[in-house]
Amino acid sequence: MKHLIYIAIVCFSLCSNARQTNELINPGQLRLGIAFGMGTITNPLHDGDNFPLVLIPDIAYYGERFYFDNGQLGFTFLEKNRHVVSVVSEFNPENRFFVTWHPANVFINRNAFTEPASRDRISISEINRPDWALDGGVNYQYIAESWRFSADVLHDISGVHSGHRVALSLAKGWYFDSGVLSVRLGLDYLSHKLADYYYGIQADDNVDLIFEQDAAFLPALELSWQMPINERFGLLAKIKYHNLGSLSDSPLFSSDESVTIFTGVTHVF
Repeated sequence: MKHLIYIAIVCFSLCSNARQTNELINPGQLRLGIAFGMGTITNPLHDGDNFPLVLIPDIAYYGERFYFDNGQLGFTFLEKNRHVVSVVSEFNPENRFFVTWHPANVFINRNAFTEPASRDRISISEINRPDWALDGGVNYQYIAESWRFSADVLHDISGVHSGHRVALSLAKGWYFDSGVLSVRLGLDYLSHKLADYYYGIQADDNVDLIFEQDAAFLPALELSWQMPINERFGLLAKIKYHNLGSLSDSPLFSSDESVTIFTGVTHVF
């Protein structure tokens, strides 16, 4: 089940949101697609495995108000001119680095109260793995031809960590005869409760260390290129750089960044 949830999160991160692109879905239409190729998501946690990307699903359905789009369930209550406001729910993505991954599954700031005495890093195999959390909140979008601004304000509605997060995104696309080049700038804010739950070290972890992770800002830059071959097939290349900011102060991290790279072929059924 956890692997299926992670696939949904990867899909939500890599696939295009239908409401945020010019490829709009008509009410009542189901979009099924898949991208297959080669790629990886680097895992910045100490002793964490990188995640291979071979098959990426693309699943979206829009009704008059309700929609499901690559891991996000929403209800749009305002859609006027260039403004779209929705109530949304999705799994918190911070658990993605703790998921055990294997290609066969899809075929393919606050410093520590006490500094480590004999080692700098704590392996994720030594601590209690965090639970999955379900977030809910509001999404606002401003769509203007080749520009798109999006803002999410989400809170833990499952009671796992009781924290909140804010995600800001500004994207622009350039359209050529051969395809579409898009650039997205992102900035995420993780509250103290959320960041500390996933990346802090608690007394019950029993590793002779307590670390309290403070709130953090996480900038990101994403570049993608899509080139249609015909009505069903296309080519996709994507790279995303995610800076982890003050999260990397945690002894759980061995890197202060995560990079996603994928190249492959897309197919819409």
